[in-house]
Amino acid sequence: MQLHITKKLAEKLKLTPEPIEVQDEFFSWRGNYVQGHGQRFVVFMNDATRFVVAINDAKAAKLKKLSELFTHTLHETLISLCVNPEVVERYIADLGEITYAKNTDRKKTTQLNKSAEPVWWALHETNDDLEISLYANKNLLNFGEERYAMPKEKMLEALNRYGLSVRKFRALNLNIRLDLDGNDAVRKLRIPATATFEQLHKWLQKAFEWQNCHLHDFGLFKEWSENYYARPDVELVVESEQYDAYECNSDAKSVVGVRLCDYVPEYTKILYRYDFGDDWHHYIEVENIIEDCDEELPILISGEGDSPLEDVGGCGGFAEFLEVIADPNHEEYEHLTTWAKSQRWKPFDFEKVASSVRSRYA
Repeated sequence: MQLHITKKLAEKLKLTPEPIEVQDEFFSWRGNYVQGHGQRFVVFMNDATRFVVAINDAKAAKLKKLSELFTHTLHETLISLCVNPEVVERYIADLGEITYAKNTDRKKTTQLNKSAEPVWWALHETNDDLEISLYANKNLLNFGEERYAMPKEKMLEALNRYGLSVRKFRALNLNIRLDLDGNDAVRKLRIPATATFEQLHKWLQKAFEWQNCHLHDFGLFKEWSENYYARPDVELVVESEQYDAYECNSDAKSVVGVRLCDYVPEYTKILYRYDFGDDWHHYIEVENIIEDCDEELPILISGEGDSPLEDVGGCGGFAEFLEVIADPNHEEYEHLTTWAKSQRWKPFDFEKVASSVRSRYA
């Protein structure tokens, strides 16, 4: 693989590469070191497709193993985009070892600089290399002949050269029940088995119209327990300055980078807890596994029941809210309906939620 690096990145890597003529753009990448506003990252762009890979927090320790991190993040990004694992392995193998070259193409340099823009936006939400790379490939502005490039679609198209099904992966049908003391909200999702739990978290936020403003964790069970407070067989937690999950359970594991296929089908029952104050419990069951799926995922298959508002006060508070807004004569009606509008809360709309779920790659 040819990696044409900018002067900034060459200085950081302490290299003085020479120009190399590009033989095949599909196996040629550009790399740049970007720093500012307390952030530093390396952005890579494929010459043929403008597909992006980003390595965040690019300090000396990471730069020493940059080629390894690039290969790993590229692999994980393609897998997360539901690319056939066999195709991914073929492409990674064909890339081979990185050969560093001096970046001399001005047009590609302009595109490389533009490829850093979505990375900056992604850093507002996450520090994870995979999540940043997924976000950056959604919609990329560039100065080429086209106003907008779609790097994900172009990469999928380019991978057709291997003569294999580019989309061929294992998928999971999930039934998710948000416990609302009898007025439960239910959503059915189809997602790739290779999705990370953090991706599932974001899709669940969309499916139940949460605003992602509270902490969450996942508990994995082989069988549900009748005890509401039973410890899960495996607990996956988010590291946070506001909450020390490991202090509560020393056996807990970090959720970062963990994929559903790491635990499914051994564990087919998953508890997703969101907002440890209101304590919303989402009971997830793997209904079935689909082999050789080729759909664009995730998708919302079906759903029923209204989701609560943020900070409504748990199940009891939501029940009271529904009672008040059903009675225009109630003294709290105007206050609560105004508050609901401020949160853009509405009764469940399948088409709207389904569209929201599909629009999210990261």
